[in-house]
Amino acid sequence: MPRAVRAAQVLAVGIAGLGAICVASSGWLLGAKAAIGTAVPFIPAFLLGLVALTFNSEGQSVRIGAILVAVMNMLWTVPSITEGRPPGPLGPLVSLAVIVLLFRREARDWFEPPTWW
Repeated sequence: MPRAVRAAQVLAVGIAGLGAICVASSGWLLGAKAAIGTAVPFIPAFLLGLVALTFNSEGQSVRIGAILVAVMNMLWTVPSITEGRPPGPLGPLVSLAVIVLLFRREARDWFEPPTWW
């Protein structure tokens, strides 16, 4: 796996892990209602983390799907910046980094299935 793909995978799984920690600590400290409120901004981050776990698969659909979920995560988390809630500016920044890394040439070559004809 090329460095760009591995870095995108680490960032995506990292933001999903951060979301799980934030939701768990919010639920533990403030209760279930606060945990649900904290989990909503992280929904696309959780999806992005799940898609990132399939980066060993072959085909452009995994890469394009990850890019689309990263765009959704970026747009979904912008309101959390003004509200002062997690993930704040970290959500759009990580999503932008994942998008840039997956658009690199080595990422496209990694996901491209080999043609034998």
